[in-house]
Amino acid sequence: MAKRTLPKNGRYFGSSGTLLTLLIPALALCLASAGFADVSGRVVDESNSPIAGARVHLQASPDAPVVVTAPDGSFTVPIADPGTARIGASVIYDPNNPINYATNAVVVPNPSVGVEIQLPTIPGANPAYDPPAVNQSCAFCHAEITAEWQTSVHSTATLDFFVRDLFSGDATPGGSNGFVYIDTHDPDDTGTCATCHAPLADAFDPGNTFLNEIVANGDPAEIEGVSCLACHQIHDVSGDVNGIHTLGNSEYRFPDGAPSTDRFVWGPLDDTDTSFMRASYAPFFRTSEMCASCHQYQAPFGQETYSEWLASPYAVPGPGFRSCQDCHMVAREGEGTVCDLGDPPVRPSSQRHQHTFVGSTPQTLADNIDLTLAVDQEDGRVLVRAEVNNFGAGHSFPTGVSVRNAFLLIEATVNGQPIEQVAGPTVPEWASDDVPGIQEGDYGGAPGTGFAKILEGRINGQGDPVWPVLFVDAETVREKSTIPSGATDVTEIEFAVPGAANLGDSLQVSARLLYRRVFRALQITKGWTETPQGGPIEIEVAAQSVDTTVTTVGGGPAVPEIPALGPFGVVLLGLGLVAVAVRRLNA
Repeated sequence: MAKRTLPKNGRYFGSSGTLLTLLIPALALCLASAGFADVSGRVVDESNSPIAGARVHLQASPDAPVVVTAPDGSFTVPIADPGTARIGASVIYDPNNPINYATNAVVVPNPSVGVEIQLPTIPGANPAYDPPAVNQSCAFCHAEITAEWQTSVHSTATLDFFVRDLFSGDATPGGSNGFVYIDTHDPDDTGTCATCHAPLADAFDPGNTFLNEIVANGDPAEIEGVSCLACHQIHDVSGDVNGIHTLGNSEYRFPDGAPSTDRFVWGPLDDTDTSFMRASYAPFFRTSEMCASCHQYQAPFGQETYSEWLASPYAVPGPGFRSCQDCHMVAREGEGTVCDLGDPPVRPSSQRHQHTFVGSTPQTLADNIDLTLAVDQEDGRVLVRAEVNNFGAGHSFPTGVSVRNAFLLIEATVNGQPIEQVAGPTVPEWASDDVPGIQEGDYGGAPGTGFAKILEGRINGQGDPVWPVLFVDAETVREKSTIPSGATDVTEIEFAVPGAANLGDSLQVSARLLYRRVFRALQITKGWTETPQGGPIEIEVAAQSVDTTVTTVGGGPAVPEIPALGPFGVVLLGLGLVAVAVRRLNA
């Protein structure tokens, strides 16, 4: 066959090279229409200089591959679906770096080349920053999240009358009764309450803000407690979990720049755009260390919730891992947005978390704490075994501030009358009030056991040690009977069956697990009837009962009684005895 030569116009289809040249664009078009394409470009800063090491991926797609920009800022992101693509870019925020960037995202055709994503630089501090109230800032674009937050204990942290009555005694009519911090401590001692309960008021002078003065001033942003900005303007959590918030564990940053200081936030999303916010990607927002900022401090006297979680099964990496956020910021069902304005991306459930911060409600307690009851009888005694299993909570039960407590109350009756406890523990005296005599709700000394952390110390370092005290005055842990995560407490109690009881008498044994937000004596002294959120101070977590009959009396198994004989029975018995005698005589 004669050798083919390439015509001068270069369009000879017999040439394999030229044919491929024509086929490659067509093949690329086919692949794109089949769902295989790329978006390529550069990530740059505001001066158009390349940013190396930036993370780039399909927006609102946590399972999509993440590519990292080269030294020249270039990237190529594979996109599975044709059409319009949303591409997000970020650099992980590092408080030790002199330059940090906000995230950004662009919407481009797929495929695209030459895409440019510009990341704004985070400016320096704004010394005149005055944080706005939620309804003046975040609520405009995040109405759903704001509505959830308004139902949370975070939103009432500054006005929490439990805290204020203990600190300054001015929140309720009976608030000045009993312990009042500012009346018993040095005049310049703030007790650090505001550090966590009014963080945006305390952030500019950590540890030196009086909680009652914040309430008196009435600044809307300051009395909103743990608001949106109180969390999302934290730019660093140090890992010093025993420091109280800004007094060692966390740090705020308030940048001075456009659009405004309150628009600079930190959070767990790495692909938001800059149409309104300047969000930095801070992965620690997904970690329990974030919550430790206020829920762990000054162990063993302060809160130890983070340490309890760290020792729990949920802190172990693997399929059973659960962070604080996994339980207390549950993901919303289905897809949706996290912003109400503009054209926000539709995000999966895993990127849309509730901001109700649900804690110890009747439902959550019942869902995570289990009670079982077993009853046996032996040698005139009723043997009771009750087990309280903290199977679901990622921390101890109870947890948090030391005024929280719980106890197991066990009762046994025969024919409806209480019977005497002869062995086993009793409910501690802290389950009763300080009023002389026994009132309704006083369970100290009853059969059962208690679960609490009881702190002992001298008030302001003076006088004799007393208990229970708050962490600010604690010098020792008098009692720690809380139940760790995943652990079971076993309580065994014996009751005596009354000597007058009979076999078959009704025997009932009951067990009730009660949780209290504050100690009974504190509640009665201050006159509190409900929590600051309007909930019950005492919650029945679980209850079990066993209905049976007496099978052992008088120190041994009961002997069945012989029924009394009537006149007719006596005659029959006599005739029977005569018949037996006659038989023996005839034998």
